This record gives sequence, structure tokens and C-alpha cells, in this order.
Amino acid sequence: MKKKLKTVIVDDHKIFGEGFCSLLESNNFRVVRVFQNSKKALNYIKKGNGIELIFSDVNMPDINGVKFVKKIRQFNNDIKIIMISMYTDKNIVQECLKYGADGYLSKNCSIDNILDAVKKSMNDKKVINSALETENKKILESDSFVLKYKITDREKEIIKHILDQKSNLEIADELEIS
Repeated sequence: MKKKLKTVIVDDHKIFGEGFCSLLESNNFRVVRVFQNSKKALNYIKKGNGIELIFSDVNMPDINGVKFVKKIRQFNNDIKIIMISMYTDKNIVQECLKYGADGYLSKNCSIDNILDAVKKSMNDKKVINSALETENKKILESDSFVLKYKITDREKEIIKHILDQKSNLEIADELEIS
């Protein structure tokens, strides 16, 4: 990539945002802002500022990623938006793309996946990294409940056992917890 893209990162985890910023800047991006608050990011982007690329998490405390994309698309269709999230549910991926995201990457993707996604999105192609497609096949349940209630992987395991009508003692024994 020759031109440094004017980029914004939106992620409520400060350490991820700062680390991701460093990674992008070391790969020829111009990260102008890192936001932990999607409302503040939205206000900044609405002002114009010449933003060309946004990386946004899906699960945000004020405006979730899907609504964030929808709101940006109400006033700007030119900015490229790539979602980068730990959520791998195909319904969430499809919803983000449906409302205007140009790509969706899992947070465990490589820098090569990121560079490839940016290149493709700049050429008006929708992007989902291959690692995410593989993970989507492993996920059995809908992630909308998980997203809404911020359920952890361990809590999902417990819920699966409850749905299998196992007792507290059986669940504790199987998961090796008290």
C-alpha cells in the first residue's frame, strides 16, 4: 500500500486499540484517532475530517457496531468500514455486511489478513477472512444472545449443560469447577 490511509479505530478496549494502532502504523497506515466510545467516534467522523478507513469492534457499550455502521452509512458511503471482532457468529457477520460494512475480520487474524482486507475493500469488494469462515462452522448457537448479554465462553459451556438438563453437581464435576 503506497498511500497512507487516514484511519480511525473504534474499540472499547484501550489496550487493543493502542496495540492495533501501533500495528497499523508500522504497516503504513495513518491512524488519526483511536476511540473507546463509538458515539464520540461517530461525532468525529460526521465532521468530515477526510477519514478513509474505519476499523470497528462489534460489541461496544454505547452504540454497537451494527448500529454504528448504519449511522455512518446515513451520511457517508465512501468511507471503508472493516469490523474487527472476537464475535464469529455468521448472523452477526451477515448483519454487519448487510448494513454497510466492507469487511469483517476476527481479532485473531494476521496482519496479512488485515492488509488483504483493506486492499480488497478499497477495490469495493466485501471481505471476510478465511479463519473467521472456519470458526463460523464451529459455532452452533446464535450469538445474538451472547452479544446482548455479554456471555463468556465459560458461561456458554454452563448454559449448554443446563440445556442438557444436567444437575449443578454434574456440571461442576464435568467442568471441574466448584
